[in-house]
Amino acid sequence: MKRRFVNLVTQNWTEGVYSVRRIDPYHHFFYGSADAALRAAAAEKTEPFPAMRIKELPTPCMNFTAAGSHGGTLDMFALYSPRATGDGRIVYTDMMGNAGLYDAGRHVHTALSRLNERKGPQPMCLSIAHPDADEEDNLYVLDTYPGDRGCFEVLERTRRRFRCRMMPQWHWRLLPPPPFVRQPLYRPSSVTSFTTMVDGDGCSTIYISCAGAGGVDVGTYSYETPRHEYSEPRGWRHVGEWMLPFRGRAHYVPEFNLWFGFSASSPDDHLCAADLSAMDGGRQPSAPTVWEDLNPPDEGEAWLPKQLELLHLGGGKFLIAKTFTEGERGGYFSVLTGVEMMACAAGDDRQQTLQMVKHKCARFVFTDEHIERVL
Repeated sequence: MKRRFVNLVTQNWTEGVYSVRRIDPYHHFFYGSADAALRAAAAEKTEPFPAMRIKELPTPCMNFTAAGSHGGTLDMFALYSPRATGDGRIVYTDMMGNAGLYDAGRHVHTALSRLNERKGPQPMCLSIAHPDADEEDNLYVLDTYPGDRGCFEVLERTRRRFRCRMMPQWHWRLLPPPPFVRQPLYRPSSVTSFTTMVDGDGCSTIYISCAGAGGVDVGTYSYETPRHEYSEPRGWRHVGEWMLPFRGRAHYVPEFNLWFGFSASSPDDHLCAADLSAMDGGRQPSAPTVWEDLNPPDEGEAWLPKQLELLHLGGGKFLIAKTFTEGERGGYFSVLTGVEMMACAAGDDRQQTLQMVKHKCARFVFTDEHIERVL
């Protein structure tokens, strides 16, 4: 599916206001073709990074604040059900677990039932379809720091035979936690990477890698979602002691049969791609291909990464969004870059390799707000 819009969620920390801003990525971050991007790169390769255009953010289509008390925060933003309804439905929750659904395409807001348990800031969120479901996808949410109590649940549409006027259209259902949280002497761990894999029947399996206290790796676990709309999930299993080679979410791109994300082994969080298909048999994936950073800081500048986002737009195109603080000055700025992956032949055996083509890049500088999420 080709994305039409990108949703920028910003937070104004002086006013406590969150805003949703929609932007056309192809107009702002891409040339008309890869050839045009290559010509532009050749013409501008001697220009320094600060020559990038500094842009203003689009006008908000929605402003909202956390419910309950002054100074509250919204802990989660997730794109929900992109398969069925496009790229504008955003689920969000506050610190108390209160949840809402905002449809940016229709400018409609829907109150959702409360989470069974709070999930903490920026949990893992994955919108997943069942093969035979003809309605909404399900949104799986896992606490970044899994624990034994209520760390994993799913937002799903109420089944038809149970619906009535007094019953909500969607509800949250608790799911079993990863098995390692119930092991003796378990110490707190964090989800460092996650992704999904779809089998030949269209059934999705979630994969997570976790690191424990003191940098000790917990390993990689999988969770197989239900094979049918009314069936139960098969649950968790231990895949291996190794870790996924990504930092944060990895996106599967069917055009290349590869997963793309930020490299876990690179201190600068470079873009990388890896074949994870071996995980289906419990084997460790091969080493990823890593590309160099497109926009390194000038010598002597200190950029401290605060937020990293990678969006797959379809058709081999991606939007890389990185938010930084500027060293001792402490100001925030974000760098958004459009890139395109192209398959090309290499060597006498005609093996297919990938070339990363940089398109347009823009720098957004902030005074009293920053980009919280890019969805």
